[in-house]
Amino acid sequence: MRSKQSFSKQLWRHYLRSAERMLKLFRIINITFVVGSTTVVLVLISLFTPLFSRGTLFILSHLPLPSVPSDYKKREPSAYVVLGGGLTNDINNHVILNKYSLNRIRTVAGAYHNKPLPIILSGAEAPWMNQWLVEHGISEQLSENASMNTCENARFTAKRTPLRHVYLITDSYHMTRSRRQFALNGVYSTPINASLPVRRDWMKPAQNLSHSRRAVYETAAYLRDLLRPQMDCRRAEDISKQQLLTPRGDVKQPSE
Repeated sequence: MRSKQSFSKQLWRHYLRSAERMLKLFRIINITFVVGSTTVVLVLISLFTPLFSRGTLFILSHLPLPSVPSDYKKREPSAYVVLGGGLTNDINNHVILNKYSLNRIRTVAGAYHNKPLPIILSGAEAPWMNQWLVEHGISEQLSENASMNTCENARFTAKRTPLRHVYLITDSYHMTRSRRQFALNGVYSTPINASLPVRRDWMKPAQNLSHSRRAVYETAAYLRDLLRPQMDCRRAEDISKQQLLTPRGDVKQPSE
């Protein structure tokens, strides 16, 4: 009889301990769900404010770069390198620089007037960027017309002319990934950030979301480059110097 009572007590204690464990597990799950849900909601809300893009940009700007010879960093930059940001069409269906490319070329023009150095234009947008500079009285530039992405910007620019340290001009979100690609190709860069077409503004959620999308895209692209190098990045030896110099498209002349 006593053995049965003892067994019943042990069984009851075991049940109580199991129940306590289950309650603790449910509390942990509940807390995790509440914290996770709150975090997700806050992140989604922050996408429409300047907070998300600023935080992401802070992280991107502090990521390490591949090493280059230390003496490259000590040298003064020898040129400006401007990365194309795309093309668009005007109301007459003429190909023109889009707002990203236009902001970048305006940025290099301002830097050039303060400190004249050779300007290297990289990407399919190069002929249009070159035309803009010529129209604004700047003619000291070289072009690399063959690259189709950031990886090729770095590889083909390094092939176009020997460089060790340059001022690199693109937008702030694109800068870390660009600097990494140039470092992988033996070129150290000092960043000069070009503005995006729209500004952050607490009262304009759509503009903040534009920055947030840019931040998410560049973060994902940076991680992709780390985990798996781009498959569509041609090697420098795959492109001849003549191809680097050959424009792809006709630039509309001012008299037209």
